[in-house]
Amino acid sequence: MKKKRCPFVVTAATVKNVAPARRQVPTRLFVFLPKTVLFFQFCHGSRAVFFSFFFFCNPIPPPHPHIFLFPHSTMVPHIIYGIIFVMLFFFTIFPTAEMESVGLTVDHLCSRYLSADTDYVMYQLKSTSVKLLIHSAMPFIYVLFIWLMMWANPDEMMVVQRQPSPLGETVWDVFCSAAGTLLIVAAVTVFYWAQDGWSNHPIAKQLQLLTSATLPDWRSVATNINDEYRRDTKIIIRSNAISTLVVTESWIIKTNMYVHNIIPQSEALLYAYKIDTKEVITDTLESAEFVNIGVKPQQQSRIKPFIIRINVVHIKDLRDRLQQPILVMPSVQFRTLTERFVEAFKEEVAQNPTVPSAYVPDEGDCCLACLQAQPDVKIAKYCLDVDAAGSVLPEQERCQPCGCRPLWCVSCLATWFASQQQRAERDTWLSKKTTCPMCRARFCVRDVCYLEGRRTPPAQEGEEEVLPETEQ
Repeated sequence: MKKKRCPFVVTAATVKNVAPARRQVPTRLFVFLPKTVLFFQFCHGSRAVFFSFFFFCNPIPPPHPHIFLFPHSTMVPHIIYGIIFVMLFFFTIFPTAEMESVGLTVDHLCSRYLSADTDYVMYQLKSTSVKLLIHSAMPFIYVLFIWLMMWANPDEMMVVQRQPSPLGETVWDVFCSAAGTLLIVAAVTVFYWAQDGWSNHPIAKQLQLLTSATLPDWRSVATNINDEYRRDTKIIIRSNAISTLVVTESWIIKTNMYVHNIIPQSEALLYAYKIDTKEVITDTLESAEFVNIGVKPQQQSRIKPFIIRINVVHIKDLRDRLQQPILVMPSVQFRTLTERFVEAFKEEVAQNPTVPSAYVPDEGDCCLACLQAQPDVKIAKYCLDVDAAGSVLPEQERCQPCGCRPLWCVSCLATWFASQQQRAERDTWLSKKTTCPMCRARFCVRDVCYLEGRRTPPAQEGEEEVLPETEQ
């Protein structure tokens, strides 16, 4: 009798994007099993992963039989189910923005049990416990699912082998035992935390360290935090998928998956010591600057120091909510994207020739934008109207002569130039064009020239660089 081959088939197909401007490349993966069809779609540009499960009574042939990722005889259903559960486990811990928008998060699914509007501290106590139980139960759920599938469809789940692998059976037995043990330990841990009104929870023990004469126990500290959290004076900054920074009038709270860091503002010492750049995926791949801020108590105490990592764009909002200033190390400079572009714009303009000008600014003449500096640049057509390949540009894309007298300083003109560009194309801003703020003549960075005698002299080699004043 001929042995039955594993009826597992995987096909892949690429479909065109319905929104070309978003530059996404959706990939569809079809997984066919008798009586089961699994459909996945990965949107690489937005990190969205959608799962759809369709069940049919009869086997359905693949839409593209000639496309196979794996041979029929080598595919094991356990592997595919394992990959699916690993992805589910990953996105349960690190939910994407798309999953949060449709409510596929632990907090939203347990919203009836978890509510931060009235009791923020109790919400954190219950949230960490629920997440611990759900995360610990997922391996055991996978084991139950495999056992159920082996009982319901033994022919599909069993791989025909002449001799079963002892190592594979041992690994599976160990995994099943570990999954059950993990769930039992998590359940016992949560039961211990919930005793005596959650007094054994790590967050409650940490609040106990913050007691004072006016706040004699951890419940008093929790009540004070809840009162301030309900006010509009707080600020909430999300660092990543599992970490959030909450700053109220008197408290600094950093929430993580299971462990939270809490410190009073009056006892906190904050210092910015590092800025790094990270690629962030939104509609497109962008780079963003993140500042690392160390937080530690001013005096010796049992409060452990911790680190806050936030986007530079949130640093001003954070400073406005803090009682103490942030100490900034000399190597740290908070610069926005526009400020960085202005510096690069000035370097390019400094390489252009200077232009003579009969216009002599009076003492009272100032830049029309900032009203502080005197005009020092003029738009004069110097570019060759060719593209990167050396081909002549069409008439509608060529730069145009500008007849305006000097009205702008180089910093304001660079800021205007940046404001007219697409943020997603910021890596090529210097090669783009825009129009004069007054006459709307088209120009590029090669057409911006310093006036004679008004060029900003570059820093002399060997001179000490003057660092910006830091907050003390």
